[in-house]
Amino acid sequence: MIKNKSTIIGAIISLILLTVFVFLAIKVSAIDGGILFDHKIISSVHENINPVVKNFMIAISFMGSAKFYFIIAPFLIWYLLKKKHWIELCALIISILGSVLINHLLKISLERARPYEFFLVEQGGFSFPSGHSMNTLSFYGMAAYLYLRNKKLDLSKVLIWIFTIAFIGLMGFSRVYLGVHWPTDIIAGYSAGFIWIYICILGVEAVHKRLKYKSD
Repeated sequence: MIKNKSTIIGAIISLILLTVFVFLAIKVSAIDGGILFDHKIISSVHENINPVVKNFMIAISFMGSAKFYFIIAPFLIWYLLKKKHWIELCALIISILGSVLINHLLKISLERARPYEFFLVEQGGFSFPSGHSMNTLSFYGMAAYLYLRNKKLDLSKVLIWIFTIAFIGLMGFSRVYLGVHWPTDIIAGYSAGFIWIYICILGVEAVHKRLKYKSD
């Protein structure tokens, strides 16, 4: 019953976020530069740039980059192989690789320019949707879900989710702080990332359900 409710809630949220993403995509395709509240937010953030905070944001941003995933991926793969968690291993790989591919296709389809006038670091490629935001949600969100999937609800589980969500949010803010993304890029990245991870979770649950049915 609980999983059915979670599935319905996830579907509703995904539908809302899909609407948000499509709305932003239409806006982006019609206007060159910032849209809606983009300029106001990024300008406000850049009024008080601090060197220490900047370096911290660069470090946070690195933890959502492909280079960082290449560093930690071997350890995660080794752990899951050792535990013989085949479904979890496949889910994690599909989640991040699928996110990277979808994000790339969306970027080259919409071709939104980055807010170059706000750059604090160099960044190539198109801007919409944010790859860091989408991929971070897909990777860390899926990792947290897989780790906590069969654990009972207690304080440690709640804290892990709070930390994961906070880190994903901080990742998005770091991209705006560094001036390499418009705020709406981040919103679009989170929207696409949530929809993708929801689809991946449905796949994981379906496989587990089928295997349980066969074993009964």
